[in-house]
Amino acid sequence: MKHFYFLIFLLLGYTASSQVSFNDDFESYNIGAAVGPQSTNWTTWSGTEGGTEDAKVVSDKAYSGTKSIYFVSTAATGGPQDVVVPFTDLYTNGVFEIGMKFYVPSGKTAYFNLQGDKTIGTVWSLDVNFNADKTVALTGGGAALTSGTYNQDEWVEFKVKGNISTNLWTASVGGKSLGTFKLATNKVASIDLYPANANAQFYVDDFYYSHEPFTPKLNDVAISSISVPARDLTGFASPLAVELVNMGSNTITAANVEVQYGGNTITKNLTNLSIESLKSQVISLDQDLSFLAGANPIIVNVTMTGIADDDASNNATSSNLTGVTPAVDKIVIAEEATGTWCGWCPRGAVALDKLSKKYPDHFIGIAVHNADPMTVTEYDAGIRSLSGFEGFPSATVGRTSIIDPSAIENDFFARIDDNTRVKLKIGAEYDESTRILKLSPTISFKSNVNGQFKIALVIAEDSVRGTATGYAQTNYYAGGANGPMGGYELLPATVPASMMTYNHVARAIVGGFRGTNLPKNSYKTNDEVLMNFEVELPAGLNLENVHLIPIIFANTTLVENGLQVKFEDAIEEGFTVGANDVIINRDIKLYPNPFALTSIVELDLDQSVEVSIEILDVTGKIVGNKNYGKLSGKQELVINGHLLQNGTYFAKIKAGEEFISKTFVIQK
Repeated sequence: MKHFYFLIFLLLGYTASSQVSFNDDFESYNIGAAVGPQSTNWTTWSGTEGGTEDAKVVSDKAYSGTKSIYFVSTAATGGPQDVVVPFTDLYTNGVFEIGMKFYVPSGKTAYFNLQGDKTIGTVWSLDVNFNADKTVALTGGGAALTSGTYNQDEWVEFKVKGNISTNLWTASVGGKSLGTFKLATNKVASIDLYPANANAQFYVDDFYYSHEPFTPKLNDVAISSISVPARDLTGFASPLAVELVNMGSNTITAANVEVQYGGNTITKNLTNLSIESLKSQVISLDQDLSFLAGANPIIVNVTMTGIADDDASNNATSSNLTGVTPAVDKIVIAEEATGTWCGWCPRGAVALDKLSKKYPDHFIGIAVHNADPMTVTEYDAGIRSLSGFEGFPSATVGRTSIIDPSAIENDFFARIDDNTRVKLKIGAEYDESTRILKLSPTISFKSNVNGQFKIALVIAEDSVRGTATGYAQTNYYAGGANGPMGGYELLPATVPASMMTYNHVARAIVGGFRGTNLPKNSYKTNDEVLMNFEVELPAGLNLENVHLIPIIFANTTLVENGLQVKFEDAIEEGFTVGANDVIINRDIKLYPNPFALTSIVELDLDQSVEVSIEILDVTGKIVGNKNYGKLSGKQELVINGHLLQNGTYFAKIKAGEEFISKTFVIQK
């Protein structure tokens, strides 16, 4: 049944004779039977073999021979299949490699993880997700490590290789390298193959793993990692650093690093180093890297100064850096389902903080709390009602799908270059005595559109604190057992309320979770829609930390675009009275403006329609009106300001079923 053999292989620049610990192509197993009872190497998460947790041997697909094992979820939350291969030992040093062939049908997903302890379910060292959008993402301790793409509807080889002695890991999919990375939990004990969601379906063939001791050479420097993101917005500058690792036995005292990117070369001569055997050191290159549009290669090379390197094959690494150019006016919105009771939820808070700080003009994060003092019942129920929601923490970017918060950044880059058909602005008025906030968002259309658009408004607050026990945060990252997590690894397992500050907290949602219909189903370029809403703000908000977030949904219920405005800026913009009006600003002029006595409104009407003008003051009171009857073509309508006092006014010109709105100032 089992296939054991010897081979020579190259792993991260290290060549040695090695015995593969286990290799299986499933050819000796019975078709239709579970793999566990036929093998001393395959088992399940619970240890019960042959039941619903086990995987069956099938013959409808195979990479080599005629057989493979098949995984499919029959539960909305994944599983119940949950197949495990325990390794010969818990590996905490030496060279380790694992690989297999995957077949993922179109639109389906696959998943496996490497456990970091012999007691399964206590430590996750590495998670690998093959997503339905043909991306593969590697995470460790909730932190993103590396990612790439893979092909569906065909067999794809996936490999992970690691020198555990130096914590130098790499992965490849379909023969393409996914780069190098380090594991926060640098040890492995078993692999767990699991159909992790309702959409999971995949086949596995030609599985193997191997391990061997690592014996360093005398002089051997290698590049462990490059600390620059694989993607960033075009033109954004990121600090550049390189981690060098001493794979040899002699201490490294001098080296030279060279980085090539976009036709430029950055060099740094390093003296007075003291990198001991099997140790590493991060070297800052003191120069930021500005991202170029599209995929561009970066090549990093290190050489030892004055000493021959015994293994030059690991002196260079290369990968592609991708610059993503944001679409004009596009802002991406991420909503995170969280709760203070949820021990894994800090990773969502870390993700929202990171992206909000780095991309304030392009990203909006909203924390939707559950079962704690910050819960907004309607919002919480809405996000939990989305298709694919399974538990906490969860997130959605643009309401496209439910993802883990660790994947928010990936979805942000996937959507930031999507063209948007609308842009937004918002004004407001607030009565402190009643806590009534009046909101007047304006939606401007950038192109001709058809279909039902909707709007919702979120009131969010930063720096939220409380003294009640419900403000204490459960923290599964305490002590660093699950890897670094934005400082939560330094905090206790229950972070007391006195130490917690919560950002991006949803305090109210106006217009409904799925939004309120805009008044029409079609608009032309430069059309605007003025909407009016009001909401009673919860008591105790610090208005200096409040943001107003209008969100526009397209007719598919996906988020089309959004905006985030400080409370004080919206108040300064002011509240504009409207009746959910369609406003046509194209081909309209009002001149002179300001004026003392008369002004002209010039407009061009496509067809003969009834035309009237109402003049409103800033309180919304009608102070003048006139009906012009049916008009068509180019018209010049006179506004008489003789009886008006100095100040700001609104001219609402009704043309058929639509409104033309212009602001003007009387100045005598």
